[in-house]
Amino acid sequence: MDIKLRNIKYSTSIKTIAFILVFLCFMSAAGGGIFLLFNEDILSSKSYYDTREFNSEYSRLVHNAVELQVKLRNQDGIIITSASQSTISEDADRYQIIKNRLDSTVNFFYYIKDSVTGDSVGNINAADRVALLKKQPSYKHFNKEGSGTDNFMYETSIKEMLSGTNYEIHTAIVEPLKSGDIFYTGFNHFSEVKANLPYIITAVIASIILMLAAFIYLVYVAGRKEEKGEIVLKSIDKIYTDVQSVLVFIAAIISIALVQEASYGSNTTLFIAAAIILSIDILIGLSYILSMVRQIKNRQVFTNSLTYKLFLKMKKLAILAFSGKLFKAWTIFVLLGYGGVNGILLTWFLPTWRYSSIFGFMLSGLLLIGFNVAAVYFAAKSLRNLTQIMEAAKELASGNLDYPLNINEMSAAFAGFAENLLGIQRGLKKAVAEAVKGERMKTELITNVSHDLKTPLTSIINYVDLLKKEDLENQNALNYIGVLEEKAARLKQLIEDLIEASKASSGNLNVSKEKVDMHQLVMQAYGEYEEKIVKAGLDIRINTEEKELFVLADGKHLWRIIENLLSNALKYSMPNSRVYVNIEKSQNYGTLTIKNVSNFPLEITPEQLTERFVRGDASRTTEGSGLGLSIAQGLTNLQGGRFKVDIDGDLFKVTVEVPLWEEI
Repeated sequence: MDIKLRNIKYSTSIKTIAFILVFLCFMSAAGGGIFLLFNEDILSSKSYYDTREFNSEYSRLVHNAVELQVKLRNQDGIIITSASQSTISEDADRYQIIKNRLDSTVNFFYYIKDSVTGDSVGNINAADRVALLKKQPSYKHFNKEGSGTDNFMYETSIKEMLSGTNYEIHTAIVEPLKSGDIFYTGFNHFSEVKANLPYIITAVIASIILMLAAFIYLVYVAGRKEEKGEIVLKSIDKIYTDVQSVLVFIAAIISIALVQEASYGSNTTLFIAAAIILSIDILIGLSYILSMVRQIKNRQVFTNSLTYKLFLKMKKLAILAFSGKLFKAWTIFVLLGYGGVNGILLTWFLPTWRYSSIFGFMLSGLLLIGFNVAAVYFAAKSLRNLTQIMEAAKELASGNLDYPLNINEMSAAFAGFAENLLGIQRGLKKAVAEAVKGERMKTELITNVSHDLKTPLTSIINYVDLLKKEDLENQNALNYIGVLEEKAARLKQLIEDLIEASKASSGNLNVSKEKVDMHQLVMQAYGEYEEKIVKAGLDIRINTEEKELFVLADGKHLWRIIENLLSNALKYSMPNSRVYVNIEKSQNYGTLTIKNVSNFPLEITPEQLTERFVRGDASRTTEGSGLGLSIAQGLTNLQGGRFKVDIDGDLFKVTVEVPLWEEI
């Protein structure tokens, strides 16, 4: 039960209620605070007669009474005392305005008397007018000496109007107040506010306390769905913290601007606008605070800022740039630095041209020129390093893995580039060495195993010969001996081909290049294979324009190449098809091309066909070993020639190019 209660306080419903409570209490407290702010005058005054609103209106009416009865007096007095027609018109208008204002008041009474002549005027009818006015809490008395009241508005102006006269004035707001003017409505408003003030203050304090309690609860449970559970972030938390802060600040500025705009309208418009804007602001502000709380609990309030992200990227970019590993970024920093220094020097140089001494002009000019000369020098030096790196890359691409590149002479801009190139060079050297080592070990293994196989195979062949010489009458035994002889011969040929292929691919064969007639070798091989060709039902078409085509090659190895290619055609060509043999002369090579249609689908790449033990016959039902093309390719490469295989559907084409013989 205790666990269930603890988890209830983390429920979404309770959080929502607390959120709404914070919103409502804030609006209540804000509304009460605004009410108290607007009625601050009433709040600080003991009675209605102490308020600024009363004193302002009362002092204005006193000033109007003195101005009317002492200064303007009547229409005839205006005409007599006025100096010009415009002044007469202004005074007449002023007289009428003041008279109308005084006539419209219900609770304001005044009595003016000339102490010498005894003349008096006023708007109060009573047996003892002065005594009645003096009884009122708002009573004021003025003469040419003033009233003796320091905080009474228009005190100075009233004193000036009474100066040089024998007038004295008695004024007051007579109680009980009657309805019909501002004093009556003001007094009632004051009484209502004073009566409700304790309740409003209590409501504001209660709202603040309740709001703080709900807010503290929201801060405590923010981000958690259970006690000591993991922090669960919301969609708003994905926004960068500094971006959120800027958006909230902008919203606050917009709110202030809207309230100021609404203040030019009526009080009702201002109140409605302020209420709507304040409601939106409290929702934005509370969401923002809770988002910050969740991110603080998740320890990401700083790391989830756009400023921090940009700082990390700029830091990474700077590290890569200044370590020479990022050429483009380095270039950007250098160009920015170059432009910045030039800008500073120009800012110093240009004013000296007109306003400074010749020494200052020459000094700034020399600094500007010297800096640019130094920049050009270092740029040229860096470009020279780039040329060296490009040359090293070219040599490396051509296979020269020992090309020297001194990294100590490189500028900082290209040091990382050169180091990477040296790393590639070292890696290639290592890879080539390992490949050569592996190839050598493989060749040695094949050679050793082949030699080991030849010894028992020789014994098998010898014993087969001995069995053939025996007088065997069993026909089955004779057939078995025939099979043994055939398979032993094939195995012997396979071992010899394997040894030859290994030697050819590893370069362990002696090559004695001499003048050899390629055309003659082809015709000789054709003659030897003619019987097999006829038996296979093939039509060999030899096309050549050169009756003599001399190449620089080892005759024995070139013969083996031609022999292997013809043998390959016999084994894998479609029966009763044509085989085309072309012999031609190119610019630097003598070329032999053999084309035939395969008896089996060639679902294999040309590169795979030249590998060892790979055959076009995927079922491997033919007698081939899969070494013929590999041997031919290896022997061609040993003689400095080129070997190429092409496949187009079932059309098989092999091209052998051997360097031409050149007369010395």
